[in-house]
Amino acid sequence: MRALVYNGPWDMSLEDLPKPSPAAGEVLVKMKTVGICGSDVHGFTGESGRRAPGMVMGHEAVGVVEAVGAGVTTPAVGDLVTVFNIIAETAPTPEEGDPSFLAKKVIGVNLGKRGAMADYLTLPAESALVVPEGVDPTVGILVEPVAVVTHGFHRLAAKNIQAERAAIVGSGTIGLSGILVAKESGIGEVAILDTIQEKLDRGQEFGAHPILVTADDSAESVASRVETAMGDKPDLVVDAVGSRSSFQQCLALVKPGGTVLLIGNLAKEVSFPLQDIVSQEVSFVGTYGFDRRAFASALEMVPGIQDKLASFIEGHCSLEEAPATMTKLAKGELQALKIVIDL
Repeated sequence: MRALVYNGPWDMSLEDLPKPSPAAGEVLVKMKTVGICGSDVHGFTGESGRRAPGMVMGHEAVGVVEAVGAGVTTPAVGDLVTVFNIIAETAPTPEEGDPSFLAKKVIGVNLGKRGAMADYLTLPAESALVVPEGVDPTVGILVEPVAVVTHGFHRLAAKNIQAERAAIVGSGTIGLSGILVAKESGIGEVAILDTIQEKLDRGQEFGAHPILVTADDSAESVASRVETAMGDKPDLVVDAVGSRSSFQQCLALVKPGGTVLLIGNLAKEVSFPLQDIVSQEVSFVGTYGFDRRAFASALEMVPGIQDKLASFIEGHCSLEEAPATMTKLAKGELQALKIVIDL
């Protein structure tokens, strides 16, 4: 089979690898669509340090079950499935992947040649969730970003944290998914912040107040505009970027006694004004990725929001074109919310 192998920063090559066979309890999925995630791009450049040379990336994926291993009753051959890529709560061995940064086995992230940017992929049957009838395979790859936000909201609910107003910093895939999940969760007022007007326009279509941030704006002036637009300070602020500046913006935005949900994790460390945070009783909830519960919940949500999710897709490429496309995305020569690899 064809597969894209990551050789090191800025270097991927299309190679022929052995077609896998499903073991007992597994299914063989022929890939149809694979999303290029922002984390793939950051891994491709070496910026995040979270992709190891020699691996196959790709974790936002939809395909058709071609074969099943012994003992598998569902899904069935011919079913359209989306990939829940966390297949074990233990780190991979050095022989099967990169155990250095995640204590989980995650397809397309730290499992060597087991990634979705290939013609075929084997995975446990319970990780191949059937896509609801009527959902386009291209839209099906977007279950994952919705699940990322859903998992964060599950963590808030577990801590009995509720909100009436939410501000989301960053209107990329996660930020826009955040609008949809916040609305589904009953939050009436949502604001979305970004430096790119075109992204904010889509956020406004989703029902959020668009707040354009420029290089000349102070965090405090932006917070004042958000408060005016929403009628009060947000009691929930979602950092969907994870940079030093986005974190500082979240601190300026959040209402005393409110909560900052940290999803983005681009910066390794940020400045933490301890006395202000303590005196204003601000809570922080970190959330990483998703679990199967969040993934399944997001999948159930998709049919009702698929028209909005479809607007995320701003380009397509083939497997052969993917390295050049990844390079353009990394250099900023291509601006797209989501690019889909069609196999």
